[in-house]
Amino acid sequence: MCLGMISISACFTTRIEFPKGSSAGYSSYRIYKHSSNHVPDFSNREDLANERIQQALKDQFNTHGLIESPEDAELIVAFLLLVQDTAVSTAISDYYINSGSTILSEAHRRMAKKNPAGGYEAGSLVVDIIDKQSGNLIYRDYASREILEYLTDTERERRLNEAVAEAVAAFFKP
Repeated sequence: MCLGMISISACFTTRIEFPKGSSAGYSSYRIYKHSSNHVPDFSNREDLANERIQQALKDQFNTHGLIESPEDAELIVAFLLLVQDTAVSTAISDYYINSGSTILSEAHRRMAKKNPAGGYEAGSLVVDIIDKQSGNLIYRDYASREILEYLTDTERERRLNEAVAEAVAAFFKP
């Protein structure tokens, strides 16, 4: 009986892959871009966040000696921005559109477990790094922060840069 219950519960467990490759051996990157016929479906506020995250990622990669190369980059860097509260998880889904809702479902399950009641709201940034030649996901990590509406633009920018640095830190370890 117990074995049957364990087997059934294992069927409902969501597993999200978090490979931890490194930047060793790579010299160039590009930020993931959609084909020209794609029209982003996010609002201006999210569009600004998207641009700021892209710039913070570029800063991290440039600081660690990789060169941005839109044409022949060895690495493709993509990200997902999630906003969660105790009721729902939403995302700018322009990169993860083909991967279904697994990440959203798991993120919301984990957040609900940590914060069963109350008015909690958080933002999470998931960063993927793909080897362009093989097409393999070589790195995935994330950073989360509570959303605080009262921050100044300077404080928001600092927190965003810290979150991006946290999400890619392990990728740049020797």
